[in-house]
Amino acid sequence: MSIQRLYIFIHLILLPVCLTRAQVTMTGGKGMLRLYEAEPVTAGDIYLNPFASFYAKADYNEKILLKDNTMNIGVTLGISRMFETFIHLTPYQTDQVHLWGAVGDSKLGLKLNIPKPGLLQYALLAYADFPTGQTHPIPFEPYSEETFGYAMLGLCTLDFRRAEVPFPFKVSFNLGYKSHNSSYGFFSGDTDQILGGIGCKFPIKSSQLYTEVTGEIFINNPAVSFAQNSLRWSGGFKTLIKRGIIFDVATDIELGGYKPKDAERDQTPRFYENYADWKIIVGLTYRWTLFPSWDKNRQEQQKQQQKQQEESDEIKQQRQDVIKELQEYQKRLEEEEKENVPF
Repeated sequence: MSIQRLYIFIHLILLPVCLTRAQVTMTGGKGMLRLYEAEPVTAGDIYLNPFASFYAKADYNEKILLKDNTMNIGVTLGISRMFETFIHLTPYQTDQVHLWGAVGDSKLGLKLNIPKPGLLQYALLAYADFPTGQTHPIPFEPYSEETFGYAMLGLCTLDFRRAEVPFPFKVSFNLGYKSHNSSYGFFSGDTDQILGGIGCKFPIKSSQLYTEVTGEIFINNPAVSFAQNSLRWSGGFKTLIKRGIIFDVATDIELGGYKPKDAERDQTPRFYENYADWKIIVGLTYRWTLFPSWDKNRQEQQKQQQKQQEESDEIKQQRQDVIKELQEYQKRLEEEEKENVPF
């Protein structure tokens, strides 16, 4: 009996409310912070999620304050049960020179998921990078060039909320390839990268906790050591603060720990710069239904609600008809009684 009570208690504590529909990444698309999930967002729903990341460190030798601050805006739209699309903009990125930093690059992406029953979900994601930034290579994370690029990733998600387990959570894997210069062939550019990561998240009432490890690994440049790659551990917390609005706070810890040498800093153009040791990331997500008729499940719910309403109206009308008939019958009885009363 005590085990059953504990099971019920865990389900109440870990019960996800409507937050599970609004977990999007920094760059758009359903997921955690940077990891994408295989499942798309609900068809017809649109998400707007501005994020900002902050890092500052005093350099006492140079008597300057090193900064790496970025503003991101992601927009995600659910197209169908299989597709979602997203666009990512970077209105501001620190360039360590000007008071107001340069605009960063932009990306446009599409996710394809094949819905299937069971714990395991698969999807493919592709996005294009557009060199809208004013500074290339951008000397801070993430790396980019002044050319059109593209990326392709395979996504896999284990959704234990679909199983009879007392501790529902999700585990996601991402693995893919990114080319920063589309003029090169596959795996031939010296800035080509392997993208990958693993992470998990679980709900606590109307909140979500998540943790992930992600990396962007250069694969075709012998001058780059493994420590020079962007490797991050990220952990965060999402919570519902108002209907349709999600607050997000997270932290990044840089795992590579590589410090560029003076000769590397003097290269023109610079290929590599020191990544921030840590970052504080805050964001908001707002969701609303733009096209209610796109989602088949929502259509079925609307049809069911309409059918129930019609049945309710029919019963109500029948009740009113019975009441009317009773009133008329009572009126006839009263009239008959008057006729039978002697004077």
